[in-house]
Amino acid sequence: MHLPEKLKNSRSYQKSKEKTVLCSFEEVIADKKLLHKYSYTYSDPYNLKKLVLTNRFSPYQKFLLNIEALQIGNVGKFDQLLALDAIRSKLVPYNFQMRTALQVINDMNANAILADEVGLGKTIEAGLIIKELLLRGEVNSILIISPKSLLFQWKMEMAEKFGENFLIANYPGERVNFRVDNRIICSHNLLSRKFEEFASRVWDLIVVDEAHAFRNVHSKGRICLGNMRKSHFLLLTATPLCNKLLDLYSIVDLVQPGVLDSERVFISRFAEDTRGRIVRQEEVPLLKRVLTDVMCRTRREQAEVPFTKRIVESRTLEANPCEREFIDKATEYLHAVSQNKFKTIEALMAENPNRKISGPQSHAILVFQAITLQQSFSSSPEAVIESLKKRQQRFPMEAEATNKLIEMAKNIKSAKMDLLRNILNETLKEQTLIFCLRKVTARKIKEMLDKEFGRAELYIGDMTQIERDATISAFKKGDIQYLIATDAAAEGLNLQNCAMMFNYDLHWNPMKIEQRIGRIHRFKQERDVTVFNLAVKDTIDDYVLHILYQKIELFTMTIGKMETVLAELKEGDQDIQKTIAEILLRSKSRIDIQNELEKLANNLNTSKTRQELSEKFTRGIID
Repeated sequence: MHLPEKLKNSRSYQKSKEKTVLCSFEEVIADKKLLHKYSYTYSDPYNLKKLVLTNRFSPYQKFLLNIEALQIGNVGKFDQLLALDAIRSKLVPYNFQMRTALQVINDMNANAILADEVGLGKTIEAGLIIKELLLRGEVNSILIISPKSLLFQWKMEMAEKFGENFLIANYPGERVNFRVDNRIICSHNLLSRKFEEFASRVWDLIVVDEAHAFRNVHSKGRICLGNMRKSHFLLLTATPLCNKLLDLYSIVDLVQPGVLDSERVFISRFAEDTRGRIVRQEEVPLLKRVLTDVMCRTRREQAEVPFTKRIVESRTLEANPCEREFIDKATEYLHAVSQNKFKTIEALMAENPNRKISGPQSHAILVFQAITLQQSFSSSPEAVIESLKKRQQRFPMEAEATNKLIEMAKNIKSAKMDLLRNILNETLKEQTLIFCLRKVTARKIKEMLDKEFGRAELYIGDMTQIERDATISAFKKGDIQYLIATDAAAEGLNLQNCAMMFNYDLHWNPMKIEQRIGRIHRFKQERDVTVFNLAVKDTIDDYVLHILYQKIELFTMTIGKMETVLAELKEGDQDIQKTIAEILLRSKSRIDIQNELEKLANNLNTSKTRQELSEKFTRGIID
């Protein structure tokens, strides 16, 4: 069989990155024009593969097609990632992540589904692909679409690991011009609400995280996503099948429209039942072969990523009478703040007469203020006094209430400080990382440790980079026994020399806790890691710790699974931290708080179970 010069001179040959040919010895997908020339009916790759597999091409014809396909497919391919040198000081990807990035760019024209099992770093793979395409001049404009709860995490990951700065659409303090700005992150829901603005341009690359959220072919979000104009398209999901085969059809059809034919044809071909929940076993091999064109998937056992054990202990201690009285009075004050009893919103508008604050905006402001205050109240008496004094200066109308709380705080002996002291006396004298939320608390902890246990140093936000680097270097060398850090240290640091960590102040967002633990429980950690979570009994932190983190075992989940579970949280499309804050603010008693958190835990457990079933269904068909 002589291949015509027309194919050799075609756009698909000259621009090898255009998806035209998939080559293996037994399966060939060739250029539509070539097939037409030889009078073979072409409808989709499935039918073409069937022609080849049923010998509609002779062995010699298949052999020649395969040789030509290899020549076309290999033009312009590369076997090294330029991105590795650019990110080496911040990140060393695993081998399977580098292989996936090369495969997606070389063989799939950066139009693919990244479907690794949870916890294997699909975000890192997407970042590698983004960085590589940018360095090679293939893309400029990039849109990342993720669940609302993961927006800031994407921004931080892209900035810290890949050196790329993105703007979050509709994020306070960030002004985004949808027609001009080339690095934008938006939520799933915002894409639908502002579709006209997002669709006003052609994007070089669109990345969709938790892409299974668009599995409903007829949903508004799915229709909007399908109508976006783009040159390259990456979908990220560990569970491309949630509970029926059409889930898989939907996301595959987004990346390669028509590759699985129509919905009706797909179901009649691959489904055993009318609801599409059982796959025809005899068709599974063919479905898997079709998916190799568009999907990259690595299982945990294939990744061979070694991790030591993680041991998590939660410790609580009774508050003394003074502290208990303060907690009750502070909660009353937070309720008053959240209900605008001190006319806080009016004071804010008086500061800036041109500022208009709507009802929803005022509620969001008050809840945010309550969260900030609660973090100080939970941290230390010193943090309480500092925060309330700052608040007095800005909102003098609260002076009567805040003065009473300040005087009470002066008489408190912190139960958490005693708890930290007790645990350190029980454990071996080894290096320890301690996280808290307030700098004044960090300084108080350092004072106690220096006096009673050994050399301690701070890692906080107002240190210079030179000071931070010197502190980390000394800690890694063993010159420092205790490192007390705010969340300035929660990202980007590799502290595998340390195997014990304290969450002195509990963060209500489990992803933040996971980021903290990730400083010591990471690749190349040779010892089992112990994490202590501290809380005062019968406080909001205590309830969150026991009802949410322990009941649904968030600390034992892989980070990818945790992301998926939290992303499904349905509470006014807000993150878990704000959800917990609103539970605290609307509850009239401790029993109310516990009951509301129980409901939240049940919702998250349902999400967790749904995720586990989806993983099982996906493995049964794809793996």
